[in-house]
Amino acid sequence: MKINFTKSEYRILLDIIYMADWILHSHDMDDRNDTKEYYDLFQKLMSYAKDIGYEDLVDFDQQQKNYAESFIFEEESPALEYIDEFENNSFWSELTLRLARQDALIELKANNPEDVDSEDLFAAISKAEDKWSKEFETFGLSRIRFFKAQHDILH
Repeated sequence: MKINFTKSEYRILLDIIYMADWILHSHDMDDRNDTKEYYDLFQKLMSYAKDIGYEDLVDFDQQQKNYAESFIFEEESPALEYIDEFENNSFWSELTLRLARQDALIELKANNPEDVDSEDLFAAISKAEDKWSKEFETFGLSRIRFFKAQHDILH
């Protein structure tokens, strides 16, 4: 099978796969075997950059024998803005949900979500999510403080 892309479609595809690669690999210190096929496809896609007229967007590292986004790609691509937006939204959403779960368990006097009725848990989480959402929308993190007992401090 052969798929033809216009130059602008290829550029968009580079951005899309860059964003997917970021999600898969940005926090990994080691290579992942389970995502090798994705990495290999991204490498293949980048290998065509010169042929389509985007040699300035992709660099080839002779030592590591792989392609990488160039400085120009990272400066010009809207992908980084989308990634920042995604990470920001993920942060607030995850923080809100985790704090809401904690508050719900405290309110229901339970240590484990399995110890309470799922409808009660859902209602308590929803109520706490509303509280935390309003808190963060109004004050961000400015009113968040951590208090640890002396024996709880990790060294």
